Amino acid sequence: MARRKRFSTIPQAGGAAAVRSTGASAPGLLDTLRQALDKPHEKEDHFKQHEVTFILRTLSTLIDNGVSLPKALATLAKEEGLAKHEKVLDTLRRKVESGVTFSTAVSEFPQFCDRITINQIRIGERSGTLGETLKHLSENRDKTAELKRDVIKKLAYPGLLITLGSGLIAFLLLYVVPVFQETYDKAGVPLPLITQTLIAVGAIAKNYGWMVFALVIVTTATIQQLRKREAFALQMDRSMLRLPLFGNWLRDMAVLQMMDVLHSLMAAGYTLAEALGETGASVSNRAVKRGVRDLQVAVQRGERFSHEIERHEALFPPIVNQLVIVGESTGKLTRATSDICDFLRREIERRTTLMVGSLEPILTIGLAAAIAVVLLAIYLPMFDMVNTITK
Repeated sequence: MARRKRFSTIPQAGGAAAVRSTGASAPGLLDTLRQALDKPHEKEDHFKQHEVTFILRTLSTLIDNGVSLPKALATLAKEEGLAKHEKVLDTLRRKVESGVTFSTAVSEFPQFCDRITINQIRIGERSGTLGETLKHLSENRDKTAELKRDVIKKLAYPGLLITLGSGLIAFLLLYVVPVFQETYDKAGVPLPLITQTLIAVGAIAKNYGWMVFALVIVTTATIQQLRKREAFALQMDRSMLRLPLFGNWLRDMAVLQMMDVLHSLMAAGYTLAEALGETGASVSNRAVKRGVRDLQVAVQRGERFSHEIERHEALFPPIVNQLVIVGESTGKLTRATSDICDFLRREIERRTTLMVGSLEPILTIGLAAAIAVVLLAIYLPMFDMVNTITK
């Protein structure tokens, strides 16, 4: 009986310890579960670019036709295509109904739009032109998305050609050439130099290809880490702007980012110096971003905008400087920035077309020649083997 009683007390002590342990770890476990449950909601609340454009355009249309902002948000919440964002839209509606401005309510959802867009909305609210501001924002986003689609569409064919051609050549070297090599070795056929070279290349690729793949991954990761250093990123972006064929194209893309935001902010009521201060955050190229910062400092000192752009002639095309000079002299700088954006969009499309037009024949001829060399290396020994058998 004593043994039985002593045996029964052991689980009780262990159970108490387990309860204490569970109680101590319960908050951590609950936090983990809560975070796991919140992640899907965070993913659902993420807005795609075309969804934000649709929301801004619809709000602009409804407001311009006399619909109040809360009712417009309630209408958007009922849209079937925005069902996963119903909670966010309903929250925005309730905040606006309670007296919070739309820009303040939107600022609590950074996944909806960036700080520059929020500032433009705030300016539109203060000037009483919210509908017009939202329409301007949606139109700019449409133009940017259209340009991006056109560039991707034009670059898709060269990219597909490179991928398929490289895959075919790799397949021939790694799997087809070794089969023919084995056949020729059994037949005792002497291999020409071109065949021996391709066999050696295929063997190296098969044995050390993983090292090349690993080297690419390590190099990419290293560059990403080094780009976190301002000096390295600045120098790298400057070098990219000097690349043949691609340099001017990248420069125009960066200047378009700058001028697009500059025009939007100035149209919303920002002064030139204030707009330049906000514009730098929207430019991805560090060299152009540094140039924007220099422009802001110069304008704040009282220097002319056009003179400072002329000093940075490596970053800005000559026509941009001329349009800025005309805009300053006529007092229509905002309109000049709009014309610059239209010019740069057309120029980017033109350069993309020329670039693709130059790459396509080079890629086609190069891949055709490479495949022809591989096939020649495969079948050249076969002709010698046939001649030997005939004799």
